[in-house]
Amino acid sequence: MKEQQMHDQEVLRKVFERIFLPLHGLFNTGKLFLCADSRMQQCYLVIYAWTADYFENIHLHSIKQPHCPVCDAPKSSFGDGNSSLWQLRDYQLYFQKMILATHGVETERQEARHYLEDRAVGTSERVFWNMKCITPTTIVVPDILHTVDLRMLKHLLDWVTSFLEQHPRIDKFKQLWAIMPPYPGFARFNRPYRQATQWSGTEMKALGHLIVPVFVATLLNPLASQKIPFTDTLLCVQNLVCFHLMAQYRYHTEATIKYMENYLEEFHCHKDVLSRFHACKSTKKVPEALKLQLTLDRQAERETDLDWNNLSAAAKCHRVDEDKTQIESEIAQHLVDQLDFNFVKMHLLHHFSDHICQLSNLLNVNSELPEKVMMELKQLYRQSNRHEAAFQILRTKAQKEVF
Repeated sequence: MKEQQMHDQEVLRKVFERIFLPLHGLFNTGKLFLCADSRMQQCYLVIYAWTADYFENIHLHSIKQPHCPVCDAPKSSFGDGNSSLWQLRDYQLYFQKMILATHGVETERQEARHYLEDRAVGTSERVFWNMKCITPTTIVVPDILHTVDLRMLKHLLDWVTSFLEQHPRIDKFKQLWAIMPPYPGFARFNRPYRQATQWSGTEMKALGHLIVPVFVATLLNPLASQKIPFTDTLLCVQNLVCFHLMAQYRYHTEATIKYMENYLEEFHCHKDVLSRFHACKSTKKVPEALKLQLTLDRQAERETDLDWNNLSAAAKCHRVDEDKTQIESEIAQHLVDQLDFNFVKMHLLHHFSDHICQLSNLLNVNSELPEKVMMELKQLYRQSNRHEAAFQILRTKAQKEVF
């Protein structure tokens, strides 16, 4: 199986080399192009962006999941608010280390392998490692569709829902969700909130316009004990949504980029209020087991207490309620201590402003464009019998072209 994967990776690398081979000559010698000023200019071709999602990027760059293909930040730092501490990846140096790891003397091989392993880099050459007309860390464009629309906003909605269920306001949220009227640029949802099992990119974009006003209206008139968590949660939601909306601007200035950085920084300042609500299914089982164990421990302590049988029924109920409150507090602290925001989509948000400075507009290199091109191939794959699907896809596509 491993040998087959290595073979497929080598075939992919050679295919890309064959495609990009003419670009090497243009990068070295240049080519005359007729420019907008009606003059012939000597131009040198450079590939500046490669539109792909996160999983395609780490595969093309030989980076292990879940790590960043742009910088060498460790996974433990993904939830931090500052990524400027970590250096950009040097893929040409990786290529040299890869050669030493396979052809050097024993000490050089071990040192090179440790160097690559510490940075979560594979030991096989990838497509863009040694190409002169490409800067690998630049072509990894922030993916608005998969990173923000379909991932971070979905996470945010799950966190908000769990938060509202803890403070019984989820019913009010559902009511406001259902009565939101349409307006230019926003089409109201045609399904109730709980019936949405899978979200499309268009629906998540609409959610970015909807969630802040609905959430603000849901949190009106808080109790005295709810004011601080409500305020922090609202600031957290508002800053992430504002970052998402500003990332889609068609024109940016230094001021808008600074706004984006400030929104992201403010989100990290207030995100801890939602830390206990972003647990995955496997992580949620731990607090449930802990709650059961603590409940049994408290019950055993009460039964061994000599004064327990002498208490009145009201006093016993009061003590049981105190134990429940203490157990809930311990579980909440356990979630805060054990859970973190160290997932790669959270970290990739920090690279948005740098790429906006390089590309000026992320919408021009959004992965929605190749997604639409791939829709026809996906449809043809669904029509195949899933055995030798590539041959059936090519044959069906050729038939359509002929007709």
